[in-house]
Amino acid sequence: MQKSYLNILALSIYALLLLLLVYLFFSTFSISEIKSLEFLVIIRDAFDQNALNYYPIKALSIFLISLFWAFFLGFNAPIAIFSGMILGTYMGTFISVIGLTLGSGLLYLFAQFFFKENISSLFNKRYQSVRYLFHQNELIFFIFYRLFVGIPFGLSNLIAILFNARVINFLLGTAIGILPSVFIWASIGRGFDKILIENEGIPRFIDILNSEEVRIPLIIFVIFVLVIFISKKIINAQKN
Repeated sequence: MQKSYLNILALSIYALLLLLLVYLFFSTFSISEIKSLEFLVIIRDAFDQNALNYYPIKALSIFLISLFWAFFLGFNAPIAIFSGMILGTYMGTFISVIGLTLGSGLLYLFAQFFFKENISSLFNKRYQSVRYLFHQNELIFFIFYRLFVGIPFGLSNLIAILFNARVINFLLGTAIGILPSVFIWASIGRGFDKILIENEGIPRFIDILNSEEVRIPLIIFVIFVLVIFISKKIINAQKN
């Protein structure tokens, strides 16, 4: 009974903090700023102002944001794009992968401690078969789990509880598995930042797509998704 109350308290605090973050975001930025991507420019300028162009502070800030972003069920694409804008493609990828991986690990441990039975009852029948799509090695499984399964990033951290993997394998598998997509999104973010510097005001969406700095990473991403999709089909066919 005491553990049940503790679980309810933990879930309530987590949900409250998540709702608070969502409220702060939508109260800070208007819908038009979000649609036009102007909010990214506002955040970037705030970074430059508050960090005084001191690179270590920027890197630490991106790391902490990535960590909390993953812990509160965020997708990896937005934070990877933002990291590319602030830190560049390579450093943005490196820092955001570490932050997202550790944030995922914290969420994994948090959910495993408080909500393992609840998550198992909700998702066990639907996702337990996923464990047998790949090699039985835990590390290899989690690399493919991140690459091929197609579960939203935040939810996949919770469903991973079903497989009861060692934390080290979960972390390494996550870092390796998300690296390709994070690199591509960071490249897009870097290209978007270059467009902002070269243009006065916020460019139109079509101008962004026509830019070589964004178009090439975006094409690579589409190819990457197609490869993943075809690979999943082949794996499922071999299973059947």
